[in-house]
Amino acid sequence: MRRQMARRVDGPKRRPWVVAAAVIGALLVVGLIGVMLVFGGNRPDASASSPAPSSGASGVALASSSPTRSPAQSAVASPSPGGSSTPAAPASSTPGATAVASATPAATNGPSQSPPADAAPTSAADFDLEAQVIDIGFPLRADTTYHYRDNWYERRSGPPDPYNHAKPGANGELMRLHDGIDIYAPENEPVLAPFDGVVIDPASKWQPWEPDRYGLTVVVKSDEPESPGYTAVLVHLDHVWVDVGQHVTRGQVIGVLGRTGNAENVQPQLPFELRAPFLLDWSSIGEDRMVDAFNPFPSVHEADPNR
Repeated sequence: MRRQMARRVDGPKRRPWVVAAAVIGALLVVGLIGVMLVFGGNRPDASASSPAPSSGASGVALASSSPTRSPAQSAVASPSPGGSSTPAAPASSTPGATAVASATPAATNGPSQSPPADAAPTSAADFDLEAQVIDIGFPLRADTTYHYRDNWYERRSGPPDPYNHAKPGANGELMRLHDGIDIYAPENEPVLAPFDGVVIDPASKWQPWEPDRYGLTVVVKSDEPESPGYTAVLVHLDHVWVDVGQHVTRGQVIGVLGRTGNAENVQPQLPFELRAPFLLDWSSIGEDRMVDAFNPFPSVHEADPNR
């Protein structure tokens, strides 16, 4: 057998042009990365081109609901002279938050609110003794069968109390006069509060109060801005569903119509009075006393839903 000597096996030889190409490619990659690092900082930050999200839902809703960017938002996205972009504005600088903040000083330092145009008089000097109207709600439901007339100042039985209207009769004796009007309706019909206010005890305001005459009575003292301090007196109720000191709202059921007091033998009716928060001088109609009760007919007629 012929014996053959082992030969050394060498790897393939590297060609010079391949090495050069590799070096050039590496330099190009390094150069591209450097360019990106140098010029990337001058590009507007994507996060600054839109308002920063806010943790307050109202601010976000108001900012995102506008299709165009406000000048304040545009300024946030513009780059600063130094080349870096201005940080995104905090949530409090969104349009919604800015509008609320700018409105607060005006509301705090602005002029006080003027009284409503239909506000009731605040003094006896401005009061119309003949036909004063104040804003009230009708004291019965619109679907109730009712009727009424202007019977204010009519003669009533029994001696007058200091808070009742009264005039001397033919014999010189004082005659008690009607302080309100009567609204006739079936018994047990719901009676409604004529305005927002607080239920007060009539005995705390008018003395001596006579439950045997008035029966179950609800007095509501208005706290509405149009009629602060004015009171409505609702008399002869069969049931009362509110308590003294309770706050009621206009149109709330406060009881039902009845015949309590001295109304047991008369047609079911709701005597309804309106009283001013100040005393009124009735000498112009020949009455020599100061009484806060005034004719409620003009106000009731104005409030009547079926007139």
